[in-house]
Amino acid sequence: MQVHITKDLHKRKFQVKKICEITGIARSVYYSNKDNTTKHEKDMIICEAIKKLPKKIQQTAGAKPKSKLLSVMLDRPINHKRVERIAKKYGLQAKIRRRKHPKEYYKQKKEERKNLPSNILNREFVATTFLRKLVTDISYFRVKGGWLYLSPILDLYNREIVAYACSRHVDAQLAVDTVTHRAEKYSLEGVLLHSDQGATYTSHAYREKLTELGMIQSMSRRGNCWDNACIENFFGTIKCESGYYDTLKNGLLTYKQMEELIGKYIEFFNNERIQKKLGWKSPVDFRTQVA
Repeated sequence: MQVHITKDLHKRKFQVKKICEITGIARSVYYSNKDNTTKHEKDMIICEAIKKLPKKIQQTAGAKPKSKLLSVMLDRPINHKRVERIAKKYGLQAKIRRRKHPKEYYKQKKEERKNLPSNILNREFVATTFLRKLVTDISYFRVKGGWLYLSPILDLYNREIVAYACSRHVDAQLAVDTVTHRAEKYSLEGVLLHSDQGATYTSHAYREKLTELGMIQSMSRRGNCWDNACIENFFGTIKCESGYYDTLKNGLLTYKQMEELIGKYIEFFNNERIQKKLGWKSPVDFRTQVA
C-alpha cells in the first residue's frame, strides 16, 4: 500500500522529504523501492519486446542479434548482456547449437597438455650472452576495420627486439614466422625461447618448428603473466611511447600505417632508446660495445 501511495505522491511532484513524512518510511527505503520498481518496469518492457519478436528469431537468435533488433524496436540502445539476463530470468533463451568435437579430439588435447614444456626460464631474466635466452608473446593493436597482432622476440641479454612479425590474425603461423625471421640470420640451436601457454605456442606447428631449429622451449605456468614479465613490460612501453594510445582518441590508423608505426618504434627502441640496466646505452650499442 505504501509503495502505491509513494508512487502517486512522486508523480504529483512532492519532495522526497515530504513523501517520507506522509508515508512514514525512511529515505533509504524510498530510494530502494523507487530504484527496484524502475528497474523491474524497464526489464518488463524489454521482456515484452522479446516476446513480440518473430518466433523463429526468439528460438534461434542469441543475445547480441536480439539486442540489435530490440534497439531498433525500442528506439534506444539495448545492451546484449541485459537481454541475456532478462531472457534467462523469464525463460526466453534461444536454442543455440554448441560446438562439439569427437572424443578423440579432447583426448589428444589432454595429452598435449600433459607433455607441455616446463618453466625452464623460471623468472631468471638475466642472460650473460647474446641469443641465449629469448622471450616472446603476442599483443594486439586496434586499427581501422579490425586488429593488428604483433609478435616480437626479445633477447634478455640486452633487451633488444631481435625479431618481430605482424598479422591480421593471431595463429600459430604468426609465431612460426617470427622465429623463422630470426633463424634466417643466426643459428638458434640450443637457444631457449620462453612463452606463455597460449594456443599459439602449444600448437603442433610452432613446437615442431622449434624442434627443427634445435631450440629449447620454455613455458610460463598457466595463468601466470609474471613468468613472462619482460615481454609484457615491452608491450606496455611500445603502446605508451609509440603514440598508439593517441590513435584511439584522435582516429584509428589503417593496418599499414600501424605496421609502419610499430616498425619505426622498434627501430628507435633498439638503436636509440637508452636503458638504465644497460648502463644508459641502447640495446644495440650495449651489444656491439660489450662485444
